[in-house]
Amino acid sequence: MRGSEVVVITHTDLDGLAAAALILKCVGNVDRFYFAQPHQLYAVLNKVPNSSQVFIADIGVNEPTLPKVIKQLERIISSGGTVKWFDHHVWDNEWIAKIKEVGVELYVDTSTCAAGVVAKYLGLKGEDVEALVKATCSIDLWRFDHWLGNFLARYAGYKGGYEWKRYVVMRLSSFSGELDAEIKEVVEKAVSRELKIFSKALKKAILAKAGGVKLVAYFKGDEEHLTSYIANILLSRFQADIAVIIRYGSVSFRSRTYNVRELAKALGGGGHPQAAGAPLKPPFYIRLLTLLGIRRFHINWCIKRISEVIKSYS
Repeated sequence: MRGSEVVVITHTDLDGLAAAALILKCVGNVDRFYFAQPHQLYAVLNKVPNSSQVFIADIGVNEPTLPKVIKQLERIISSGGTVKWFDHHVWDNEWIAKIKEVGVELYVDTSTCAAGVVAKYLGLKGEDVEALVKATCSIDLWRFDHWLGNFLARYAGYKGGYEWKRYVVMRLSSFSGELDAEIKEVVEKAVSRELKIFSKALKKAILAKAGGVKLVAYFKGDEEHLTSYIANILLSRFQADIAVIIRYGSVSFRSRTYNVRELAKALGGGGHPQAAGAPLKPPFYIRLLTLLGIRRFHINWCIKRISEVIKSYS
């Protein structure tokens, strides 16, 4: 049954946008899009009108906020709405049980990316859908095994902000499986900008050790929508075990050898063994300094907190 509004809540990267595009392709019309991080999910759900038809994609559970998420899901469903949730991150069985108890139609499948989960469980087929899913999984699962992935990831991340993400979702919902002139032009501009960002990251990265684990940390600006690319370069250049990409209020982890999902979970987040993230907010005075452009205290505080967790597992 269709509710009063169709609402899509999804992650901010290519996988989230591709998943949203496939949902749009399936349902034909979406009244509201929200692009959010997992720790923001309960706040976003709070904005969803009663009796809405809600689709959530590429967003896992952050255990500390789970009760608040459940409260909002209960409100939506008890008012006559529906919720379908598609994810590919690692979930604890307890989380799955709690979400399903509320009446959510939940699909968790770690064998593919979120776009793949949406396509699989909404029954979307065709060469265009297959191309979008393969390209997206190539980047999101760190496989780098489909040539389109690097193009679409750069296209999706070229700009921040709601309007660009919504525009990309609309474009990807009718993606043919081939590159058009607009995507090529945007990617050319993106690559030129990337070289400057990579150079900056290599210069400003900070190295640290925790319990025998080598960390490389970098504070990523809002305009640098290149988390996995930056992390990959830092891991290779500094031969680190974990790349820590810090943002204002959260961190992302990437690793080739260390299970960063467990690290993120201990900090109230989640994700995959090789790619995960968590909310991480320093004290107010440090955040204030960060807003003033002084980032070293923020970086050092995050490294210290992360190191404490790693040492507790050593």
